[in-house]
Amino acid sequence: MTIPSPPAQPAAPPAPASPRPLSLAERAARSLAEGRQAVLPLEIRLLASSLDVASQQTTVTGAFVPAISDWCFLYLVDESGIPRRVALGFGDPAHADLAARIRGVAPGPGWANLTAQAIRDRTPRLIHEVSAEVLRWAAHDDAHLAALQAIDPRSILVLPFVARDRVVGGVTLMRGHSRPPFGEGDLVEATRLAAPMALALDNAREVSALRAAQAAAERVADIEHHARLLAEAALLRLRRLQSLAAALAAPLSPAAVARAAFEGGLALLAPTDGAVALATGERLEVVHAPGWPADVLRDWSIIPPDAPALIAEAWRTQRPIWISSKEELWERYSAAAALAERLGGQAYAAVPMIADGLCVGSLNLGFRGPRILDDGEREYVLAIASLIGQAVARARLRDA
Repeated sequence: MTIPSPPAQPAAPPAPASPRPLSLAERAARSLAEGRQAVLPLEIRLLASSLDVASQQTTVTGAFVPAISDWCFLYLVDESGIPRRVALGFGDPAHADLAARIRGVAPGPGWANLTAQAIRDRTPRLIHEVSAEVLRWAAHDDAHLAALQAIDPRSILVLPFVARDRVVGGVTLMRGHSRPPFGEGDLVEATRLAAPMALALDNAREVSALRAAQAAAERVADIEHHARLLAEAALLRLRRLQSLAAALAAPLSPAAVARAAFEGGLALLAPTDGAVALATGERLEVVHAPGWPADVLRDWSIIPPDAPALIAEAWRTQRPIWISSKEELWERYSAAAALAERLGGQAYAAVPMIADGLCVGSLNLGFRGPRILDDGEREYVLAIASLIGQAVARARLRDA
């Protein structure tokens, strides 16, 4: 007889997992990964480093300090053949202020120091015990001598960096009195390290120069592309002006002139609204206002000369007004901001329309967002305003 199994009980929800403690092997692997820069051979560290010059310089100074020396001064030969100090490394954190002071004493191109000599003749220098006379000879001025005396080196080792049969730089290593002076074994070890360092630094500089050349070429290409776009835009504006001038040569009413100006010319600038207002006695009369709401057109169809509006200001002063943003409008013409709020624009252009020395009205353009009209666009607006003014003047002569 088979005894039935008890009904299955619903499984209890799993308890929240607690962080599993790392095993000894896992902790050792993590420690090795975090500190592998200190145990990997220099060649691998240099290859793993970025091809950025500054990154390679940091790797080089880190290989010498503190393993071999207390101080490390790295020099690279510039395009003119002059050694320039590019990096400084030190082992004791308490020397941070002194290092900052030394960085402020940059060696000049004519310094006859040990590094410059080693770079010139490609020969290392080893000074077991540094004397006061050596420091005075190596110093360029009193500030530099004071910095060297503050370091108080016991021993100095200088190496040239040679890559592809040319000297690319050099390094000066210093030990303080808490360590034994440099010996022949240190010279051999430092020389062994110098070869991959020189090649890595030269590679990084070659890559940096290539990137700089590519960036310069891209900048030139961008400038040429921008110039082509400007030329094409200028040509398009010229053709629009020629077409508009031909259209306005026909006998048109002032309203038709304004409409043709917007549809055949100003539409190229993509304004969101605009208006042409003609001077009638001592006031302006709006004859065409694309984009103006009906209530705005009703309230502003007749504009007194002292009205708080850019279109009236341009007529009064007979000067063009260029507003690139809402903030500029409030700063320069706060009284005109109320109309701008009703139209919903942020950038504006308001220019007088001159014909035969007389201001026959003004032209207004509005843009929904911030907009800076460049010189070519401004000249285009002024040219169209002049064409409108001349066409309106001809229409009035015909009607007279």
